[in-house]
Amino acid sequence: MAIVTYDQPQEYQLAYNDNVYVFRAGISTPTKRFKVSVLPNGSLTPIATVRVYPTPSEFGGDHRAFVDVSRILQSKLGHDIAIPTANHLGYAPNVNSHFEYALLIQEEDVNSDGAYEVQGLGHFYALKSVWNGVQDNIDWLDFTPSDYLMDTGVGAHKWLTDGPTSTEFRDINTGQSAFLYFIGTEDNAPNGYYLTTYSGYNATGSQLSNILVSNPYAAAMTAGYTKRFLRVPVGTYDIPLTNPSQYSSGSPATVLNNVKSYSIKLWDTSFPISERVTFNIDRNCSKYTPVRLHWMNRLGGFDAFNFDLKSEENTRVKRKQYDQQEHTFTGNAWEYTKASRGRTQYDTRLTKKIKVNTNYLTETESDWMESLFTSPEIYKEINNELVAVNIDGGSIKRKTSLNDKLMQYTFDLEYSLKNMRQRG
Repeated sequence: MAIVTYDQPQEYQLAYNDNVYVFRAGISTPTKRFKVSVLPNGSLTPIATVRVYPTPSEFGGDHRAFVDVSRILQSKLGHDIAIPTANHLGYAPNVNSHFEYALLIQEEDVNSDGAYEVQGLGHFYALKSVWNGVQDNIDWLDFTPSDYLMDTGVGAHKWLTDGPTSTEFRDINTGQSAFLYFIGTEDNAPNGYYLTTYSGYNATGSQLSNILVSNPYAAAMTAGYTKRFLRVPVGTYDIPLTNPSQYSSGSPATVLNNVKSYSIKLWDTSFPISERVTFNIDRNCSKYTPVRLHWMNRLGGFDAFNFDLKSEENTRVKRKQYDQQEHTFTGNAWEYTKASRGRTQYDTRLTKKIKVNTNYLTETESDWMESLFTSPEIYKEINNELVAVNIDGGSIKRKTSLNDKLMQYTFDLEYSLKNMRQRG
């Protein structure tokens, strides 16, 4: 028996929005129900199997059925971020942030014994890929996944970021990490990114160098999805640690010397295919030690931002205690001393918190803060390591230059790992 398909997801799709298949049986008599199996790439063992029923038609229509496999696919996804070590290849696969699957739909009808049984071989749908991203419901209606596929030919395809690109800039200090995430395509694009350095801020000074950093996974993109979702470590800490063999010229260790700003743009052979992202180095002078946060954005990549103004750390203590008898026998005496303890702590938990403040922001940066505030995965960069934190608070006000003039934000952070003290 055949399956007639009305609708199905695109080849690449966000996992946290709709991934709906609409179909019906290939004959006019309606099937009792459908068995839907979600199969991982390369396996016939399903990760989940559900039954769905056709929707009855009041006027004797075609009895269509639908299934949304989004929640099933979400269970197979995580995230990818790691500050690189020396001699890294300039690119890193995001193996946890995407999942490849196929769908098998089979018809089931009641047999002569009154039990359901599969009818025919069923219908296999072509392999598809989802990645760990989401859009607001209204934005999803206009979302175009192909805008984020770095295919061949001249273009300005999008990085997986919620932050400033093209006409605006990002600030970074010396010795900090930053990452840009993208989805490549089966035609081996991109083959590298150009690192362009400038003598002035905002790419307004003279160009100092223009170096291609080759993509070692370009050839593997033809074979399958697993090497198409990549991240590029492009921070002032990361670039000097790149393996020199990936550079078309120059030395990673010295390329950022005497540089005020630099930009990153993906290329395919001789064509630019992505938006440009520009970083300003040490532009904001502050007497305070900046707090740099990395967070998972709506598109499944990780963005980073420096909180340059005053930060305050404090420790919240939660104590459990009891009152014990302070007297003890000393020989034949029942007595106590000045060092005897009555109230005694038996469980002490410590939670470290930090309050951070932004500098004055642009409109784009102000919108960017909502992405941070709502993110489920946030890390503080400390000595080139990532430490998990959470944001406290239940709401965030969107600030604009029209309503608020100068836009600043304050966030309360809490370290995810709690600490203990000894028992009293």
